[in-house]
Amino acid sequence: VPAPGGGLQAPHLDVSVFARGLLDRVVTRIYFADEADANAADPVLAGITDPQRRATLIAGVPPGGAAGEFRFDIRLQGGRETVFFEV
Repeated sequence: VPAPGGGLQAPHLDVSVFARGLLDRVVTRIYFADEADANAADPVLAGITDPQRRATLIAGVPPGGAAGEFRFDIRLQGGRETVFFEV
């Protein structure tokens, strides 16, 4: 995926979350664990310097999961809160 400035972004999904109790939607991205090289070069992921925070954007293979199966949990608050972006 082309990035602003001529680079490339890793494969990802853009996600908006709407829920009762949220005044505005929250926006995040889902990256894929099997794209390690592309994730390492992604400018958005590189901008998140804390590895634990960055990990909240990576979908992993669930225990016992099949090839091509990923799990991504969105946490709205707490110690492992998902990274959300201002849009």
